[in-house]
Amino acid sequence: MKSYKPFLLIIALAGLFWACETTDPFVNEVQLNIFTGDFEAALAVADNAITENESNHVAHYYRGIVLAAQAETLEDPAERRSYFERARESFMTSRSLMEAMEEKPDEWEELNDAIIVYWADEYNAGVNIQTDDSLFNATPDPFRVSLAHLYNAATINPDSAMTFQVISSTYFQLDEVDNAITAYQRAMELLDPPLSDDFEYLASLFLFVERFDDAIRTSEEALELYPDETIFVQFMADAYIQSGNQERAIELVEGLIANDPENPTYRRVLGTQIYQTVDRLTTEAAQLYERQFDLRQAARNQSGDELAQTEAELEQLNNRVDELEQEIDELTQISVREMTRVTELEPESESAHFILGIIFQNRAANLFDRRNNTTDNQEAQEYDERARENLREALVFYERAAEINPDNPENWQSLYQVYVTLGMEAEAEEAMRRAGFDD
Repeated sequence: MKSYKPFLLIIALAGLFWACETTDPFVNEVQLNIFTGDFEAALAVADNAITENESNHVAHYYRGIVLAAQAETLEDPAERRSYFERARESFMTSRSLMEAMEEKPDEWEELNDAIIVYWADEYNAGVNIQTDDSLFNATPDPFRVSLAHLYNAATINPDSAMTFQVISSTYFQLDEVDNAITAYQRAMELLDPPLSDDFEYLASLFLFVERFDDAIRTSEEALELYPDETIFVQFMADAYIQSGNQERAIELVEGLIANDPENPTYRRVLGTQIYQTVDRLTTEAAQLYERQFDLRQAARNQSGDELAQTEAELEQLNNRVDELEQEIDELTQISVREMTRVTELEPESESAHFILGIIFQNRAANLFDRRNNTTDNQEAQEYDERARENLREALVFYERAAEINPDNPENWQSLYQVYVTLGMEAEAEEAMRRAGFDD
């Protein structure tokens, strides 16, 4: 027999059994059988009453009570579901019959209360497994068991958006994101209207599984209801960028900037979203640099067809590297332009200055990679000079971030890295102390 673990204030089940004041002669017998746990006998009594009169709303109501009560005696929550399905069917038949009556009988409210009781008990059982550490650790395959309870709750009361929200988060814990999406879409259908947070969660799930069109559609729907929530513009820009349509992403946010040029949020979205692409391209370029180096080394000991094949691959790599470097340079300029404008609009923004520091520092790292990859000494020197120039730019913004918030060790850690690379030993020692490296 299950134990009650109330998460909500629920009505005592016994009160439901005995609250009905009715003249139907079978009721006392059904109630007695439920009380003694003889559910088969109770069900037979209710079925007989329905056979005698299909329109007996009380019989259908008690048939639902019998089945739901019997479900809760089963130890395995997965085995309860079929009972709850049948109970729901009986409850809905009873409700339909009562709706057709001129005056609602006592069972009308009792039926609604019964549904809430059984829903709450299964919902709470599912939630408690996930929120009570001792219960979670004592339950084999806790997320699956929790899901079984939650689906029981959704079966007896499919109109609860909250149930499907928790089902969705449980599926996410199980790394079943498609199921998480399906469950949350059902929750959204039940909400009137969904909150901004609901749209944000669903759009995030779509981005997580790279369903970019769905993420864009969801964000557009959210903006119709919540036009001031710029997070959805960010989601749309991110979806466009990740799907390879960075032009549309730039166009989207630049359109917002054109309408509100003094809004730093839009510029921050554009700068950070574009830089995510830069970061991804830079990682790809670094991998290609390594491959180029390996091929050049191999070519030294090759001849004939083998050498020709290596040179052909190198040529392809060189072309791709050139494309990447050009794209990195162009997009970095956009990121720097927009984030610089953010710092002008928000001169006390620690994060904006810190982000610019990151952009310039990573830019320098890419230039150092190019320096190490070239075989032209003059070109290598030019790359080195450009890299150090970018590091000096990074210093300006990291130092400003540290000035705004001198207690943030991340600012000093970043400064320490740049100072060391530039050979500024005294400054590096001070940054190391402020970062807590010398503790």
